[in-house]
Amino acid sequence: MQFKLFRSFFIVAFFLASKSGFSQSWQFGLKGGLSLPKLSSSGGSDVSKGYQTISGPDIALAADYKLSEMFSIETGLEWSTQGGQKSGLQTIPASPDLAPYFPPGSDVQYLYANFTSTVRLQYLMLPVLFKYTMNPGSPDRWKLYVDGGIFGALLMTAKASASGSSKVFFDKDETQQVGSVFVNFDSTGDIKNQLHSGNFGIEANIGLLYQMNSTAVFAEGGGNYGFIDLQKNSQNGTNHTGALIFRIGLFVTFNRNGRRDE
Repeated sequence: MQFKLFRSFFIVAFFLASKSGFSQSWQFGLKGGLSLPKLSSSGGSDVSKGYQTISGPDIALAADYKLSEMFSIETGLEWSTQGGQKSGLQTIPASPDLAPYFPPGSDVQYLYANFTSTVRLQYLMLPVLFKYTMNPGSPDRWKLYVDGGIFGALLMTAKASASGSSKVFFDKDETQQVGSVFVNFDSTGDIKNQLHSGNFGIEANIGLLYQMNSTAVFAEGGGNYGFIDLQKNSQNGTNHTGALIFRIGLFVTFNRNGRRDE
């Protein structure tokens, strides 16, 4: 419901911007670069904690609509990499396959082992960003800008993988081994059906642009954060998406008659 509400807001906001009487021109562009995502954790379970940064592509088609010389609205479609990785001692739900090794009468919920696990997600995002552009000095071809706003996102792919082999323990101190079990954790799987298909959150960037008549090149850095819990089942904790983004790109400017500015 929340995702549908924000999607509707994006459509209305974009429509109003395109009809604005203060508008001067459109800019259409392509930008791409590196996403450095990390999954943050909430909830009391250690299963969802400990994720560190991975890397992946971030590519976007962008449309920037000028409201004035300094203010504009930017939207578009963005292919964003999200996820995270953790290595070393990890908390894992107790597997029924290991039940014969549990002490009689014990109620074991979690076990501990040393291996590497990676979650890699791909989202199609629709941001709506309000941008402020300024001339930091002479010549005025150089422009500095900041933008910020909200995004809606659809989960396109979700893969989880693990690697390594380890003894399994009842405790974090690795003093109580589960029998003589030595488990190989090498695996890859699709976890899309375990996660919510929609997300929304905030995004912000700061960038430097060089204007060449109707064409501009730019570099920007920023980040995003998703508000929706990833997991449908929160029994083992929940995670939220978030990433640092570094991109370069190109914009082409069109005037209100649909022609490229000279």
